[in-house]
Amino acid sequence: MAKRRARVQYSLDEGDIRTLPEDDIRMILRAADELINTGGRSMLAKILKGSKDKKVLEHKLDECPAYGYYRELAMDEVSNRVDWMIKKDFIRIEYNGRLPLLVFSEAGWEIEKETFAEELYQRFCRELEEGTEDILAELKDVNRQVVIEILKKIRGSRNERFIPLLEKWKAAEVRKVREQITGVQRALGAENTEPEITYRKAKKSEAAEISAVVQRTVRKIYPKYYPEGVADFFCLLHSKDRIRADIQEGNVWVLILDGQIIGTGTVEEDNHVTRVYVLPEFQGKGYGTYIMKRLERWIAKEHKTAVLDSSLPAFGLYEKLGYQVTKREKISLPGEVVLAYEVMEKELQ
Repeated sequence: MAKRRARVQYSLDEGDIRTLPEDDIRMILRAADELINTGGRSMLAKILKGSKDKKVLEHKLDECPAYGYYRELAMDEVSNRVDWMIKKDFIRIEYNGRLPLLVFSEAGWEIEKETFAEELYQRFCRELEEGTEDILAELKDVNRQVVIEILKKIRGSRNERFIPLLEKWKAAEVRKVREQITGVQRALGAENTEPEITYRKAKKSEAAEISAVVQRTVRKIYPKYYPEGVADFFCLLHSKDRIRADIQEGNVWVLILDGQIIGTGTVEEDNHVTRVYVLPEFQGKGYGTYIMKRLERWIAKEHKTAVLDSSLPAFGLYEKLGYQVTKREKISLPGEVVLAYEVMEKELQ
């Protein structure tokens, strides 16, 4: 019997690095994206150093935008920065067999997702000006979450010149992406593009996307109503793991517009409405009311009342829908912050 080979061991050394500029964090993550689940710390350091190592050139890692970002530093100094990123949980190490390979943490991926999307969006803009379409052939291999971010940027540009290019992109995509592209085309002014709206129970695979809807909405809206720290509390309360557990129980619904989840709602304890969120850019269009009425319809099959804990931003909506305050509660948060909220109830038809 062949002797089983031991795992390759490693130790982290961030040297005297105590913090890194945001641009450095982004570029290290950008380089790491070339190695996720395939390479380790030393290869990441070589990319950032601008090494002429045979494997770097063989795998065309010198074409990475972050190649040579730290060319003025010694290799040990580059490695210190890589290890700092791992210790700060922007990047993690997981073993594949005996080899320690790089993976993104959730926080690191959120940063890299936006960085990579911006890089590709800028290419879209350049090719739009040049009249070329080279980028379209590459998009099939791009992570779906990055694709969604690119589409958001194109939507935000309000540049109707993107419409024909989007049409060509749509022809080679899967259904869900086609729906989202259609939504962007409509937002840019394309004619004959009717919205496709779906409301259904959430799938396990959608936990990350639902979490992104909740987190982005909370981070954008709640600071207008609450003191610092409250948004962090709500983001932790509605973590991806908790959302995944609720999906497993069959308690989570999603509202999908042109293939994109724009809103969500959950029912707990049979008649307790919670986690109703609509992305900021889609608020004020009746989607929150639609989700609430669908949740109430579900609850009414077994119960005569629906109850909920109201946040300040949603209080007006709930009151308009007929919910009445039954009591007021308080939660003490870190930093001597007290979160007050209303428990509301509605009799269902």
